[in-house]
Amino acid sequence: MNKFAEALISERKSDIIPDDLDFFGPFIGEWDFKWHDYIGTENDCVTDGKWTFSRVLEGSAVQDVFVTSKKNLKTGKFVREYGTTVRIYDPQNRNWDIFYVYTGGAVHLVAEKEDEQIVLTCITPTGLYMKWIFYDIEKDTFKWKNIRSSDNGRTWWTKARVEDVHRSHR
Repeated sequence: MNKFAEALISERKSDIIPDDLDFFGPFIGEWDFKWHDYIGTENDCVTDGKWTFSRVLEGSAVQDVFVTSKKNLKTGKFVREYGTTVRIYDPQNRNWDIFYVYTGGAVHLVAEKEDEQIVLTCITPTGLYMKWIFYDIEKDTFKWKNIRSSDNGRTWWTKARVEDVHRSHR
């Protein structure tokens, strides 16, 4: 393992994270999934992907790498889509600050538990309200969706979702 990976990756959760607030611990590992993007539009696409989660920064954060490919409808070519999310626990506020970066952008979210769901709410001022929701969470499977609103949260529509998620056994 190279020095950067050794400095980044942690094998255990930091003691600063209470067990009941370790929202992202159950996701540690590798997952295969079916990605549905641009739902209900002319660019609607479905493709396979891999989502890998790891504890990082001496266990005070959980980072993921999200990789999928999707077909560019104009060129017919498949384009790789990459993103990484860092979820860092804030012991003072007892919540998770989340930063998602991808080609062409970045988003800042905050996470809360709502019943059996983990709801990440976008706090980046874009004029578009956005939430990411992890739900139907089981030991070896879960679902995820990206919902959006352009009318101050009165109505929501699903922009993307992840289904058929299962732990990778490679």
